[in-house]
Amino acid sequence: MHRSSQAVTNQGQPYQIYYLDPTIETVSTAAILSQDVDTFKANAAKKFLDFLTQPEQQAIFAQYGFRPVNNTIDLKSIPNSPWNQNIPGALINPSVQTLQPPNAQIITEIQRTWERAN
Repeated sequence: MHRSSQAVTNQGQPYQIYYLDPTIETVSTAAILSQDVDTFKANAAKKFLDFLTQPEQQAIFAQYGFRPVNNTIDLKSIPNSPWNQNIPGALINPSVQTLQPPNAQIITEIQRTWERAN
């Protein structure tokens, strides 16, 4: 986490992580679309997704604060991850209430409101 060291210099205090409570969990997802995709491209996409979910690549994501999709990864063992740098508030399992994401109708309304405001 590059911002951790910058916070002490720029703000005179350590970087602090806060979890919203309640919060909505975001999960990184990927999909291989089958429409208009030949077998070669679909296989290449599958190999790429397999590559991204390997422990080595997941560790790189974790170094930048992303939680791995591979649940076998020990966040505390990854060098330079927020979870092993003693950053205040960096919790592996924060005790917050997690809500379901809004439904499509609510998301559409949020987008319309945003577009009107901008």
